[in-house]
Amino acid sequence: MNKLLSAFSLVSIATCTASLATADELPFNLSGHVRVNYGHQDWQIPEFRDGFEFESFKLGVSGESDQFSYKAEYRWYENTEFDTIRFADLTYHFDEQTQITAGITQTPFGLQPFASNNFWFSVNYYLGFEDDYDAGVKINHDWGNWDFQAAYFMNDEYNDAAEFGRYSFDVADDGEYRNKEDGQYNLRANYSANFIRGATTDIGVSYQYGNILNLDTLDDGDMSAYAVHMRHTQGDVKVELQYIDYEYDLAAPEGQADDRIALSSFTFPFLAAADGKTYSANLVYSVPYNFDHIESLTCYSEYSVAKGEGSEGKNSSQWINGCSFGWDKLFVYVDSIQGKNMWFSGGPGVGLDLGGRQETTHRLNINLGIYF
Repeated sequence: MNKLLSAFSLVSIATCTASLATADELPFNLSGHVRVNYGHQDWQIPEFRDGFEFESFKLGVSGESDQFSYKAEYRWYENTEFDTIRFADLTYHFDEQTQITAGITQTPFGLQPFASNNFWFSVNYYLGFEDDYDAGVKINHDWGNWDFQAAYFMNDEYNDAAEFGRYSFDVADDGEYRNKEDGQYNLRANYSANFIRGATTDIGVSYQYGNILNLDTLDDGDMSAYAVHMRHTQGDVKVELQYIDYEYDLAAPEGQADDRIALSSFTFPFLAAADGKTYSANLVYSVPYNFDHIESLTCYSEYSVAKGEGSEGKNSSQWINGCSFGWDKLFVYVDSIQGKNMWFSGGPGVGLDLGGRQETTHRLNINLGIYF
């Protein structure tokens, strides 16, 4: 709660600063959100199945000067009592086609900016392949219908694998499986075209390679991943498909299982399959009807599954059906989430047979946010 009070103190200071100048005189743009959340989790005991709580507070700044632009975002989460940076980067606009970005910035991999439309994302987010941010530099170049991105990341956003209070899911040191990200290369290409009249289709491929330092042996393993994605938008309907193949080759201590790796975010570490594949498919419909007060009503059905390889591999899936809509400055997500052997849906991990709760679970989640 003290962290939350500090966050609101920052907003008060920023608001007072803004009130001293007109919008044209401000050197930056201020943005953020305040969100509350209702959740029903059927796997919990009756006393803890339902809950309504303050969820998060976000503060962001952005701006531009000459050929440079910048943006940063920081978040405070009350339910897990931690605060974290999401991104903070500076972009040099070399020309209209080429930009160079440095700082804590989004890794160019797969469907961008997100591989999903719901509040809880897909299984790819929990494996570090969706909305992931690391510390490094990337180049973006547009050439006709093509968009090319190349990046090098020195480490995760904190350069500390034992720091679990973070927004992005990264390789973790959980005390037993002790690894950290130690340099990573990313390449991504996306082709956007109008193959069908009135429709836009994006097709792309991504590749990622990185060193994974074991903190016990002090030897480097590595990881590699590639993705193929497609996004087709026709009128009010959008279809998104993605396939990811990834593998960690770990320099684990003798006798330790190397078919799993610890990941962490939102203050908790967990185990995921070190070798696996993910599949995701989304069907999204933007309702064209004009309501008196509700705007941007969007409904979706999104399924994703992680298939762990090896003798201890086991599927983890997440199927989310829901809608989101805006009402003035209020934005609402209503999601029905079915998870199976899936961490964050009551399961013990991702892509592994770890015992524990592996049956299908259900979560009803309603998130209400004021955005400014």
